[in-house]
Amino acid sequence: MTETLTLGAAIAAHGRRRTYDAGQMVFAEGDRSDSVYVCTGGRLRVFVTTPSGQELLLGIKVPGDEFGELSALDGRPRSAGVTALEPSHVVELRRRRFVELLEAHPGFSVEICQNLSAQLRLSNDRLVSRTADSATVRTGRLLVELASLVMRHGGDDGGGGLAVPITQHDLADWVGATRECVARALGGFRRAGLVETGRGRIVVLDVAGLDRRLATESG
Repeated sequence: MTETLTLGAAIAAHGRRRTYDAGQMVFAEGDRSDSVYVCTGGRLRVFVTTPSGQELLLGIKVPGDEFGELSALDGRPRSAGVTALEPSHVVELRRRRFVELLEAHPGFSVEICQNLSAQLRLSNDRLVSRTADSATVRTGRLLVELASLVMRHGGDDGGGGLAVPITQHDLADWVGATRECVARALGGFRRAGLVETGRGRIVVLDVAGLDRRLATESG
């Protein structure tokens, strides 16, 4: 059986490989660049900047994830910025070659629509959660989501937990709560043996246990 070619694999096969150090920017919000990218190693942070200058985390890209499709499709400036959370590898594909791939493989257009639809649904779910759930529940759900993402992409706690690629500052931004509220939530999870925290790190020790606790608190 012939393996189905994915959009990410096609970008990786035809694009230019690039390496970024931790903290280095791939592109900035408002840039006129129109390439599309796929992450092939490391983790990347997607964010927007509020009018007050605060950076608001939108998502994390891990190996296999594409990004930059919107500007490649409509030619408009970047709606968000992307920086490397750690030493990372990406493949960049220029817009013209990207369009050629879409024309040659119509199924890629469906894949893009599915990816963008999933992102929109997730954004809607988070928006509802911000108004319906407590800061503790929102914090816990994001940790479960990120830990599950790490697990799906080959993370293995080996009994030591799953380190999630987010700081407490970004965690507070993402769930729409103050850092004090997030710190209290993490303290409760820590006392229950569900997470471990330290300087610049959050480790989920028991994903299933945290998920069960959230179901109880939000029920």
